[in-house]
Amino acid sequence: MPKLTKHAAVRANQRGVTHDMLYALMAWADMESPVGGGCTAVRLSRARLQDRDLRVLLGANADRLRSMAVVMADGTGEVVTVLHDHGGASGRRYRRGH
Repeated sequence: MPKLTKHAAVRANQRGVTHDMLYALMAWADMESPVGGGCTAVRLSRARLQDRDLRVLLGANADRLRSMAVVMADGTGEVVTVLHDHGGASGRRYRRGH
């Protein structure tokens, strides 16, 4: 399991994100976006989540992972924060890297 900052641990807890979900997202993520400050957001694409074998592996978490992103520090790989990306303006920064 990757190391989480205190902020990331609090956010994961607030958002009901388990360690298994974090691990799965980081292991299977196929999209990366630089978000500045030496960090990168990783998430699963819709196409990746349509893979039947992966959906079986992820089980009930597959649908929850669809809208989740993890921001990681580039140098250390430490998880900086966890967020739900629902496509609104607040998540745009993490999708486009601005």
